[in-house]
Amino acid sequence: MKRYFELSSHALVMAAFLALAVTGRLDWPSIVIFSVGILWSLFRTWNQLPALLNAQGIFYLSCAYIAFFVLDNLVLSRSFIPATVHMVLFLQLAKLHQKKTDRDYFYLIILAFMMVLAAASMTIDLSFIATLMFFLISMVATLMSFEIVRSQGAGASVQTDAGSLTGLTVWATVWITLVGACLFFVIPRIGTGYFNRTSAPAVLLSGFSDNVRLGEIGEIKLGSAIVMRAKRSSGKPSSGLKWRGIALDRFDGRGWHKSDISHNGVSSDDNGTFLVRPQESPKDVVRYDILLEPMATTTLFGPYRIDSVTSRVEGIAVDHDESVFLRIPQQRRIQYQVSSEIPNRTGTTTVPPLENVERYLQLPQNLDPRVAELAREITRSGTTPYEKASLIESYLRRNYRYTLNLTWIPGPQPLPMFLFDAKTGHCEYFASAMAILARTVGIPTRLVNGFQMGEFNPVGSDYIVRESDAHSWVEAYTPGRGWTEFDATPPDLRPAATDIAAQLGHYFDAMELVWSSYILVYDTDSQSQLFRSAQEQLENLQSGVRSGADKWTAETKRFGDWVSRGLHGGDGAFSFWLTALAIVFWGAAFHYRRDLRALWRVRQFRKGRGAMNTEVIEHLFLRAARLAERGKPPRLAAQTWREWALGLSDGNRRTLLMPAIGVLEKSKYSVEPLSTADFTILENTIRALKGK
Repeated sequence: MKRYFELSSHALVMAAFLALAVTGRLDWPSIVIFSVGILWSLFRTWNQLPALLNAQGIFYLSCAYIAFFVLDNLVLSRSFIPATVHMVLFLQLAKLHQKKTDRDYFYLIILAFMMVLAAASMTIDLSFIATLMFFLISMVATLMSFEIVRSQGAGASVQTDAGSLTGLTVWATVWITLVGACLFFVIPRIGTGYFNRTSAPAVLLSGFSDNVRLGEIGEIKLGSAIVMRAKRSSGKPSSGLKWRGIALDRFDGRGWHKSDISHNGVSSDDNGTFLVRPQESPKDVVRYDILLEPMATTTLFGPYRIDSVTSRVEGIAVDHDESVFLRIPQQRRIQYQVSSEIPNRTGTTTVPPLENVERYLQLPQNLDPRVAELAREITRSGTTPYEKASLIESYLRRNYRYTLNLTWIPGPQPLPMFLFDAKTGHCEYFASAMAILARTVGIPTRLVNGFQMGEFNPVGSDYIVRESDAHSWVEAYTPGRGWTEFDATPPDLRPAATDIAAQLGHYFDAMELVWSSYILVYDTDSQSQLFRSAQEQLENLQSGVRSGADKWTAETKRFGDWVSRGLHGGDGAFSFWLTALAIVFWGAAFHYRRDLRALWRVRQFRKGRGAMNTEVIEHLFLRAARLAERGKPPRLAAQTWREWALGLSDGNRRTLLMPAIGVLEKSKYSVEPLSTADFTILENTIRALKGK
């Protein structure tokens, strides 16, 4: 047990260290040094080697580390918290390699617990749960074995084995986890959750600033970091959706920016819903629950143009292009629900006239005249603005190639270079080309930055949107339709990953979504909603039970009336007695089903159609045994049939029954197949006993 305790103590320290290491805040030298130190200590413990350090050595090392701690705080780490973490790791290693008393083991447990607390304050990632469970199992095993070792040291007789203790440890950890989870959801919350306020490094996505230079989204699309997760909560599914972010209206020849950066605040109702714009067609509304990672932008994303936002943020604002922003930048994950109308390309008569139309027809100075000539050539066959915009979209998709690897130098005028020389580029070039080509023929346009729909996760039924899904497209204003999406970028024909790693990634992403949506942001409002949902479910259950009880009572009364009428010769008496006879018949048939089945098989065998089996043999033998018994004491449970037969007083019957017992024993214990001769022996025995 002493060795088991020492190994579990090492497991406890390793679990705490892993929890700290997976946060990503621990430097590599510390990880390497501590890993080597703890593995060396584990090796020496496993081989029962003596401790490396004594009390005097620990004292000298601690004095030396005080000087190193000052150096680490001022020069190496340049921060008090990392230097303190390094000191805790040093103390852990020192305690592991010294000759330990009960107090030293107690200090090891306390230091490990402090490391886990430090890790909990540094990360909100799902990987922390795995290390926490490892720590819990190790902690329970260490505490149990520690108490047993102490009791044995005090002279108490405590007998246990490592296997039983390990099983008890696992069960205790499971119950601790279940009870802790229940307490987590039940204990009243105060304010917002701690992890809801935890800051995290922002993802710098320059494609969503107010000023975007051509080429920047191409750099962003090389990343694979997750930007957000979206799950449809209501409405019809729609393919090809885009997550609209910010709309830009002014182009200077090299990039886009907004000509008017003013925002208007939007007030919320009691449910935390911010109404961005009135709904025109409620039947086309779709709602998505979105979990947005920390980003270097205040933009909120949603499908098409957002109608409303429901969230617990401090406030939101909108601009004149109906882009939605947070009023206060957040350095944490944001969870919100968006409601949007999914447009179609059919005309409508309720579109208001466009204000400040010159803003969306602006062209850069010194624009290459070939651009306008190309636009007129492309739209020559178009008669309406919508047809002209569609022709430009089709032309760019058909005659230009999409790539992220630009091999040409944009120069002072990247757009003409893309249109007439390179003819390859990424989405910003395609969107910019369409927007400017449309403006030269009088179609108001604006460039929109956002994301493509992302990867659908069938496990969590959500969309995983990554940096590589960053995208730019165009919204053109056409009479009778209003602002309409156009995407001139050719589709990416690369197949999606379907290997085992991708499938496992779906499960992990689904767990990450649950972790982020229901644990990290669990606060007072979430708890109130959970309790209301539980109360509604309980009320529905009670209503269902009452309804079922009333229905059962009514059916029971109806059945009782039917039985009463049948017994007294009233209406339905014939059907009652017919049903009663059928029940008696089927009950008897069920009770004697084995005998009836055996009789059927005997008849079939006599006709040469069936095969001899044990069930037929047992049926015929029991008939013979009943004939041989004839008032004699029945066979006892502890007797074999041969022992019982030998106790028969009638010698003739005993002699006649012995061949039948031989056939029965053959069917049960012999590997020889049953034959027609065995059947004949039983038949002859029955006929002979009937004659006695």
